[in-house]
Amino acid sequence: MPIHDLGYRSWKVEPQSAGLRWLVIAKTGINNAWKSRWLRRMIFFAWLPASLVGILIFFFEQAVEQPYYQRIFTGFLRFFSAEEIAEQVRQDPALARHAVWSWLIYVFFRYPQAIIMVLIVGLIAPRLIAQDVRSRAFLLYFSRPIIPSEYLLGKAVIIWAYLAFITTVPALTLYLLGVALSPGFSVVVDTYDVPFRIILASLVLTIPTSSLALCFSSLTSESRYAGFMWFAIWILGWMLYSVMFTVTVVLVGNSDVTAALDSLWTLASLYHTLADVQQWIFGLQDFSKAFPSIISLTVLTLLSWSILMRRVTAPLRQ
Repeated sequence: MPIHDLGYRSWKVEPQSAGLRWLVIAKTGINNAWKSRWLRRMIFFAWLPASLVGILIFFFEQAVEQPYYQRIFTGFLRFFSAEEIAEQVRQDPALARHAVWSWLIYVFFRYPQAIIMVLIVGLIAPRLIAQDVRSRAFLLYFSRPIIPSEYLLGKAVIIWAYLAFITTVPALTLYLLGVALSPGFSVVVDTYDVPFRIILASLVLTIPTSSLALCFSSLTSESRYAGFMWFAIWILGWMLYSVMFTVTVVLVGNSDVTAALDSLWTLASLYHTLADVQQWIFGLQDFSKAFPSIISLTVLTLLSWSILMRRVTAPLRQ
């Protein structure tokens, strides 16, 4: 078969500036991930808990002005062991607004979104670097004017984008919805710092988890092994914490000793470590109790990124 029209052809795509080369990798990865039908379904279900939390915020705002709803909401808080916040609502619901909103959004982060986060990252992240390792595609990346840190940033932004869409975006939407449904402008004065706490809690959830997931992906050329490591660390950590906490309560019994050991067992579970830090961010826990978890997440993130850089640059050093 003859080949015609050989020679130079015009390139119609606008070249990217030096500081935005990672954006091409991120955009391509986001588009490829979105082709997954399972991912689209999980994104849809990730927004369903936000509607429930929005109803609870609206219900609380009704409780601020109507004693009947106040009693119901107080019982709801006690049912979920939020005794201190329930007492604040009983004494003065308006003054308890900040605590109630923070607690509701914290619960939104800790339970439904944390579980969905594990599933979404487990679907997206394992193949991001593992496939490039298997096909040696990252050597093609580095034959272009791109450095390893830009390559890793582009891969990380793929995960960050989807996690922001199931955590930061719905949580900020909840806050704006709560402000819109509130009786007056005073709610903004009472809760002005909640959006900043939402963003910080999202970063705490996103950065360590994406770093660890990419680290696992870089350690193997088979994405299924990276996925297995990702889910195993969450499941085993949860089980270890649950077993050790139960054994401590049964054998020790002393509340002070149990609380001290609980802080130790928390570090064995990534899920509980994240929840510990987020609880402090939303003002529901003292900094001294969350400090070990902060150090643990910081070390985890730095270690993951150091392994990532070493694994990605290894073929370039040969």
